Amino acid sequence: MSEGIQKVLALKKQVDRTTKATAASARQYRRVTSNFQLEKDAFNSNEIRTSQQMADMRHGTRRSTGVLNGELVGSAYDELIAATLRRDFSAGATTGAVITIAADVNEFTRSAGSFITDGFNVGTVVSVSGFTTSGNNGLFAITSVAALTLGVLPLNEQVMAAEVEGDSVTIVESGQKTFTPLTGQTRDYFTGEEWQPDITVSRTHIGLQVDTMNIGIQPNAMCTIDFGLLGYNSETPTASQYFTSPTAVGGEGVYAGQDGALVIDGVANVKVTGLNLAFTASIQQVPVIGSNLTGATSRGKMQLTIDGTAIFDDDSILGYFDEETEISLHYVLFNADRSDFFSIFLPRVKIGSATANDGEIVQILSFSGVVLEYVGAVSGVEKTTALVQDSTLA
Repeated sequence: MSEGIQKVLALKKQVDRTTKATAASARQYRRVTSNFQLEKDAFNSNEIRTSQQMADMRHGTRRSTGVLNGELVGSAYDELIAATLRRDFSAGATTGAVITIAADVNEFTRSAGSFITDGFNVGTVVSVSGFTTSGNNGLFAITSVAALTLGVLPLNEQVMAAEVEGDSVTIVESGQKTFTPLTGQTRDYFTGEEWQPDITVSRTHIGLQVDTMNIGIQPNAMCTIDFGLLGYNSETPTASQYFTSPTAVGGEGVYAGQDGALVIDGVANVKVTGLNLAFTASIQQVPVIGSNLTGATSRGKMQLTIDGTAIFDDDSILGYFDEETEISLHYVLFNADRSDFFSIFLPRVKIGSATANDGEIVQILSFSGVVLEYVGAVSGVEKTTALVQDSTLA
């Protein structure tokens, strides 16, 4: 008898669609549930027989599929997130330690250098240190970027104050960030193994691509992250573990919806009661004659939709819908002691529906929309659909 609590899920990148990853240096993945399996097309004979019974059925094209449901944790799913957005994570921008930066309310300025040249992005989070005034240090969300000016919102209730340059100050986008780029998109394939040590059964799946990713954020609940994967083939189960000593899962704390900050069009918002982001890659596989494996695979554009709920206390969201107004949305999730964070920035959101409920309760507005590629020219805004930053990535 196998027990789900004993199962070990491990994944590792492959070099191409059909070549199984080598056995060393895989990563074990945290999960709420996972289900990876072989799937086959099946079809029946249409022959008419005087026996008035079915003559035959056959197995057709093979493929592997996987579903991984998890809770959002720093650095636990970075490779799958990067595969979804089609760009590897990379280090954030930094000024280095310089004495040319001054502070004021919701703003940092500099007399030399350039925040644009350094690579700072609207919709990222910066860690600031070195100011004499404590309220000018800490975590800040970037709301605007110019060569000599960085517009920010404090994230830990620190009170900013005017302070001239002279201290050795460092401003850095903590951890690493990724986004869907205009060119040079990556195409990642994974080998996945579910190992059941209690019954010594290994099931290995080849050529897995991330087809869907959903991120759910609710108050008083762990944030969720779910992946749907589609692959090339599944191997016959064996009695030994394929991935030798996969890296164990980390101990980072799970993010929760109430511990965060939401910024809409550069203004802090505390009215939204739930958000769900759905990423879709639209992967297609093409069956061929002469083989029970797919001959080719393709993916469509990276699509992102948003669904949410908010306290109905003004006409802002209804106005976005009615007037077809595009907005930006930036959500930052914190761990329990607010030392680490996970940041999601959507520079161009268009609301497609907005409806209110009714009853002897606080009215809640439900809204949905599409996230589009940013095509404007505001400095510091990446020309992308979504930008993700994870402070726990070194």
